[in-house]
Amino acid sequence: MKQYSGNTFVKFADNHHRRHAGQRGGALLVAMVMIFMLSIMGASVMRSSTLEKRMAANAIQTSATFQAAESASNLALNDPDNLTRTYSAGYQTAVVLPIDEVRDDIGLESRSVLEWVGTGAAPGYSLGEGTSGFEGLYYVSTGVSAIEAVRSQATVEQGAYRIVPSR
Repeated sequence: MKQYSGNTFVKFADNHHRRHAGQRGGALLVAMVMIFMLSIMGASVMRSSTLEKRMAANAIQTSATFQAAESASNLALNDPDNLTRTYSAGYQTAVVLPIDEVRDDIGLESRSVLEWVGTGAAPGYSLGEGTSGFEGLYYVSTGVSAIEAVRSQATVEQGAYRIVPSR
């Protein structure tokens, strides 16, 4: 080991001390500001992705309720027993039909309201009422579907003709 004598050691210590004395922690301040900004950006991205997830889930549930309402309406119209029962109930008498074929495992409830709303010539089938021996019975089916847990509801209304022999 070499020992320093006199002024050499003191000069080295003073130069080393002066070099550090000019730094005031600017890099630390910049690093802390950057970390703060990155934290804010991360929180914003997490909030945005949560919102997008909710929007996607709502779109899926809305689509499911609409499709279930349409299915309920179709199931009511495609069953001849439903049409006969509605015709027997009378003119413009609503018959509520519970629909069991749609998904209830996700809290989806569906029903269809079927009405016989009139009699007349079947378009494209006869020349006039009573002249060809057939007439059209007009039905309106309203399918309603809902998922109560998420407050999603859809209603689909469609009409159909049933061709029957004239009375």
